[in-house]
Amino acid sequence: MPTACINLAKIRASAWPRSATWQARAVAKDLQDAADEYRAAQQAIDDAKAEVRAAQARFREAREELHAAIIADAQGRYRTRMRDLAEITGLSREWLRQILRAAGVEPW
Repeated sequence: MPTACINLAKIRASAWPRSATWQARAVAKDLQDAADEYRAAQQAIDDAKAEVRAAQARFREAREELHAAIIADAQGRYRTRMRDLAEITGLSREWLRQILRAAGVEPW
C-alpha cells in the first residue's frame, strides 16, 4: 500500500510569511492609529485646559472691574443704594456689603 506523500513543491510556503507580515503590519497600523488618536485626545485636553485658564483670567479681570465699579458707584456723587446695586449687578446685598467693606466703604 502506497503511503501518502506530501509534495512540498506544490505548497506555496512563501505565502505564509507574507500573511504573517501583513497581519503584523495591520496590527502595527492599528497600534499607530490608536497611539495617534490618544495623542490627539491628550492635545485636545491640553488645549481645553489652556482655554479654561484664559477664561479664568478674564473672569478675574471682569470681577475686579465689577468690584471697582460697585465701589465707585457707592462712593460717587449719587451714592447708589444697595437695593439698586443688587438689582443692577444681580449680586446679593450681603455680597455687595462684603465687597464694599473690603474696600473700606461702610454700606448703608
